[in-house]
Amino acid sequence: MDLEVKTFHCEPEYFIAGATIPIATAVKEAGADILLHTPVLLENGKVSPITATTTGSGDTAKTTVNAEGLYGISASAVKNGEDVVIYLTGEFFADGLALPEGVTAADVDVAFRNIGIFLK
Repeated sequence: MDLEVKTFHCEPEYFIAGATIPIATAVKEAGADILLHTPVLLENGKVSPITATTTGSGDTAKTTVNAEGLYGISASAVKNGEDVVIYLTGEFFADGLALPEGVTAADVDVAFRNIGIFLK
């Protein structure tokens, strides 16, 4: 029997930011485990999360994001080999993105705009 106190809430967490831009979607196979609302790359017909490389440490640390081949944003969390719906266009709240450590929404903002995804 689980007697631990749990806290629940019913406040919605919004990710889709607007209805003025239509949202186009596609279904692709995951080439790796993908978290909810993760920016994904398309490689060989499969999607995988974007990656980032950090060089240096402390104040001299620099993070480089691999956004080449950016395809969209995952609509759900999936395991490797499962199908996932990908948002290809639309307006989304930047704070809802699941980004790698050291990556900010500003790092992928321009790449997203180039494919029709707008972050707020």
